[in-house]
Amino acid sequence: MPRLSRMYQRGYQFLCQHIVLILVTLLCLGLGIGLAGSYNLSVQLVESQAHQYASVTANTLNQTRVFYSENVAQKLMAVEGVTISPAYHGVPGGIPNPATFSIELGEQLSDRNQGSLVKLYSDYPFPNRADTGGPQDAFEQEALAYLRKNPLASFHRKEKVGDRIAFRYAEAVRMKPSCVECHNTLPASPKTDWQVGDVRGVIAITQPLDSILLIAQQGLRNIYAMLIIITVLAILGLSLVIGRFRLIHVELEGKVEARTAELNRLVHLDGLTQIANRRYFDQTLDEEWRRAVRNPQPLSLLMCDVDFFKQYNDTYGHQAGDDCLRAVAQALKGSVQRVGEMVARYGGEEFGIILPNIDSDNAVKLANLIRKRLAGFQIPHATSKVDSYVTISIGIATLVPVAGGSCEALVEGADRALYEAKERGRDRHAIWMPPSV
Repeated sequence: MPRLSRMYQRGYQFLCQHIVLILVTLLCLGLGIGLAGSYNLSVQLVESQAHQYASVTANTLNQTRVFYSENVAQKLMAVEGVTISPAYHGVPGGIPNPATFSIELGEQLSDRNQGSLVKLYSDYPFPNRADTGGPQDAFEQEALAYLRKNPLASFHRKEKVGDRIAFRYAEAVRMKPSCVECHNTLPASPKTDWQVGDVRGVIAITQPLDSILLIAQQGLRNIYAMLIIITVLAILGLSLVIGRFRLIHVELEGKVEARTAELNRLVHLDGLTQIANRRYFDQTLDEEWRRAVRNPQPLSLLMCDVDFFKQYNDTYGHQAGDDCLRAVAQALKGSVQRVGEMVARYGGEEFGIILPNIDSDNAVKLANLIRKRLAGFQIPHATSKVDSYVTISIGIATLVPVAGGSCEALVEGADRALYEAKERGRDRHAIWMPPSV
């Protein structure tokens, strides 16, 4: 232990002597983490934007194909002189079937010079598109295989296409009832046993990321420059602040000494209610327990909880809740008369009262007095389930401390009694009986 203590002191002295160096190192580390985080965020944003664009495009093309099939092609099938065919070019009265319509619409939407492609392909292309209508590369083959097993999902990844980085996205094209009727009866159809829901093909979107990445990189450069400037300014500011701290250190020491006595007094008080706080409660209870062990006498503890205080706060607001707690604290403090008895705020709306040399009967009398005094305050509580005014539940525990015991048993007993009082309807007290009684 002495060795560990010496090591701790040396480490502390090193930190104090090299505080500027350590802070600069931490700032540089924070700068590095910030730069890495900014880069990762920009990459995620680029991919998210590309994914959203591809998804919207694929959905639009799918909806367009279905609309054309159900509202154009299907109605024109019965019109004399109209021929629906994948090879409709040059056919008098010829119009494209829905698949051909989608393929050619995708070609119109594509910009090959920019590397942007919208494509509909299948492993069962019509004869006039046998060379170009099927999967042309590894991505398209993998997408088709995956989407046949997962027709409701999407398949996408970022990869290099030619000399460009592109985001590639694919969705399944599933057979609708109108599609099945057409494909299974069309003479040129390469497959005539389609069923509703079958994966007819794939809509693939290829979107180059070059322009988006350039914009993101420019934004990153600006962010990096700002982070570096902020870090440099922070280092300069820290240096000035630390220098200033060293100059006023002596003055502060004098002020600290002058206020130590006042702080020692305030450290035992709860700031809201101006009664003893939890820390002082624990300290006092331990001291009274030890005193009762040396001179055997009963020690009682009351644990008090304001009934339905959360509902009170919700109804009247937190400011009114603070006023309510102050009033309850005054009711408790006004009920305690004997020297050595202490009222403390245990936490939230819970209070504790330490009663040295008080037996269970007198503790009950005090509990009744507290409830009566609080009732006399008539603090309105419209959302209470037990009364129209603020009430309190009290748990009572009494022990004669013995050597080897702990005051925690007394606290636990009072807590159990408080819980019992709440379970029995609140606005009452309950008494905890030690197991040996």
